[in-house]
Amino acid sequence: MDLNIKDKKELLFITIISTILVAYYVNFNNNLGIYCSDVYVYLLNALYFAGTNIHSTKSIYLSPVVCFLTSLIFDLGYVDKVAIFITTGILAIIGNIGLYFLLRLRFSSLLSMTGTIIYTTLALNLAWLANGSLDIPAVTFTIWAVYFTILAIKKDSRYYCLALPFLVVGFYTRYTVGLILPPLLLYYAYETSFRITRDEFKHIAIGLAIAIALFALIYWTIYTMGNGFIAFDGLISGGVSGHLGSTHDNSYNPDFGYYLTNMGNFISSSNTTFVAKTPSLANPTILSGLVFAILIIGAALWVKRTEFEINRTKIAGTIVCLIALLTFSQFSSTITIILTMIGLFLIGKDSKYKMGIFMLAWILSYFIFQSYYMVKVNRYIIPTFPPLVYFIMIGVDEINARINRKNILPIILIVLFLIQGFAFTSTFEQTNEFNGPELMTDYIKENIDNWSEIQIGNYNIRPYYWYLGMNSPGIESSATQKIIESNVSYYISNHPQKNLTNYTEIKNIDGLYLYQRNA
Repeated sequence: MDLNIKDKKELLFITIISTILVAYYVNFNNNLGIYCSDVYVYLLNALYFAGTNIHSTKSIYLSPVVCFLTSLIFDLGYVDKVAIFITTGILAIIGNIGLYFLLRLRFSSLLSMTGTIIYTTLALNLAWLANGSLDIPAVTFTIWAVYFTILAIKKDSRYYCLALPFLVVGFYTRYTVGLILPPLLLYYAYETSFRITRDEFKHIAIGLAIAIALFALIYWTIYTMGNGFIAFDGLISGGVSGHLGSTHDNSYNPDFGYYLTNMGNFISSSNTTFVAKTPSLANPTILSGLVFAILIIGAALWVKRTEFEINRTKIAGTIVCLIALLTFSQFSSTITIILTMIGLFLIGKDSKYKMGIFMLAWILSYFIFQSYYMVKVNRYIIPTFPPLVYFIMIGVDEINARINRKNILPIILIVLFLIQGFAFTSTFEQTNEFNGPELMTDYIKENIDNWSEIQIGNYNIRPYYWYLGMNSPGIESSATQKIIESNVSYYISNHPQKNLTNYTEIKNIDGLYLYQRNA
């Protein structure tokens, strides 16, 4: 896409705002502490990429992209949890730039900038921004893969040489990035009917060769570092077979409508608490109501001005989609997604609104899979936000077509969402819980001279492997007898121990208790 001076100004504005916002949230998350324990695994994996393996052999397959990028900061001598905050924050900024380009394929520069600002300041995005989690970085690579695929199909097939490698990198960032493939195949079928020119075939072949080589390189690296252990195939096979997740997981939730009913909170909320150490958003604000109003009014205006052509193909497609809807919980997410894509193909293959149907397919592919999956965490639905923003901008565009001052609504949205972006941290409940492990280990390192040479047991290995290293065996706090029978010199518990004989409590920090074995 050729950028004019206005595009450059918009991109500069987006980059500056995104950088300030990310820096703000890196600082906020540093003060709050790590609340998603998975982040400790990624930090340990990054440490392994940097040359130090602390029990990371069987977890190195988890997001090798984010972990490797974080290890580059470690290599510079800065080994701290903030390194992964910076890595995921930079990837968020890159994603915002990519979304602007993607929206610019359809909208004016102002609307594209508005949509980008809305995306990056949606409440759920803010709850997981620059905190070491993978969802926003994975969406970044998804956005760029989609953008380059559309350019390859509609403008220049050479973009396949970028689109396909980006899909691979996205896949190794978070494996659910693979869910974008059905919508992309749908869009490709729309625009080409799978008729490939010689030039297109050449560039697809080159792109595939690069992608396969990249896939193999990353796979071999994590296969070697993991001593042959790679478990990402479990998620894929589970989706195909209909396996729905473990009932023993703290986030087990059989409610198929969880993501839909909470969408208002995900857009804008005024209260953020921690449930099972996951930020839970509640009390949607008037900003959510404004977004829903734009979506509803925009849809109504679009329907009013659109002439629909009904034929047998569209009727057949509608029937297939209805079958997918009626059998939503009866089969597997894979079958439902396939039925939905077939239905949408029949509905939209002769339509003028192929891009809109593709965006709908993008939402449905992730929505169906995550709704089937019984382990529900709010951040899992973040990949649907770019196409959601697309439809919000459609609504704004439809409303603007009927008013004289077309800049008013976009500017209002930019101002309101920017306010939310910087005010959202005030909605978090005040807690010192997540700094406890770091503060406790700081106390240990300052007061126990030989801490690195002795066994220090703990209730949760994830943070203490990171903070204390190899000599930190995990023993559940409830397993009193195991603690007594172990050879640990100290034990860190997350609740008071009344029956821990032969140990004396020597420190209590933010709900954590340090016990020393009696001589």
